Amino acid sequence: MIYNFLTVHRPAPDAMAAALAKVLGVPVPAVDVADRDGEQDGRDWEAPVLCGYETTAGDLALSWDVWLSEDVPQPPDEATAALRLAAATGTTVLYPAPDLQAPSAYCAATPEGTLARARVYVSDDGDVPVHTVDAVDSPVPQLPGARVEPLPEVFRAEHIDLPATETFVAATDPDGAAPAQGAANRAREELLLWERLVRRVAADWAPTGRYPQQSYVEDLCARDALAERLETAPAAVREPLARAADGLDELFRSHSRDDDGELLGRLTRSGSAVRERGWWWRRRPDRLPWD
Repeated sequence: MIYNFLTVHRPAPDAMAAALAKVLGVPVPAVDVADRDGEQDGRDWEAPVLCGYETTAGDLALSWDVWLSEDVPQPPDEATAALRLAAATGTTVLYPAPDLQAPSAYCAATPEGTLARARVYVSDDGDVPVHTVDAVDSPVPQLPGARVEPLPEVFRAEHIDLPATETFVAATDPDGAAPAQGAANRAREELLLWERLVRRVAADWAPTGRYPQQSYVEDLCARDALAERLETAPAAVREPLARAADGLDELFRSHSRDDDGELLGRLTRSGSAVRERGWWWRRRPDRLPWD
């Protein structure tokens, strides 16, 4: 098993070894810690826990690569290990988000025992990697320079059941052979985005209760594209698409109210001009998930 950690502070090697021993439930002599770029001849390569570290710059001070042998009994998952390590060292510990593929997607474990999502950018232009924590989705006291805001990439990765889209695909492309730029596939993409939003609205923004303003506006633009598709698609696509869209539109209406475009006119800074767009731009969800 391998852990990849980044920390806000730079503990001394002996403190790193003691913390890892506590986190993993092994004796301190079972942990070998060394600078990855330093002298390697004195290392205990047979140790159950091997940790190589590298100095970094910017918002984060140290990178840890931790290798565990089979002699470490029941090692914790990365989130649990990060929380334990943060408590043991007094420094915030970041690790790659397991459910997102973006290289900037991390989770941050604090010494207080909280977890936050984080967006981290890295530059290798200098002598050492420079890490910038651009944003977090909840406050992290040791990262005061990071913006606190919902992270759209996290919401895009959430699983949401999409029965209307599945029914549409079964009717138009059951074998999954439709051309990528064909009407059926493009309609599927637009319907999927609209259904994801409608299901969120209907579920009161479950599971987190939050959703970014930017993502909400983008989803309404997907409904614009869907409206155009309903006008131009061939009948074999248009008819099942219309059935799916009608059901989702009804569900959206039942969990929103007409505000004559006041909300979206403000969010898009278009004022009363938003009233000239589709009816979905003139409705306001029962609860706003960014308040």
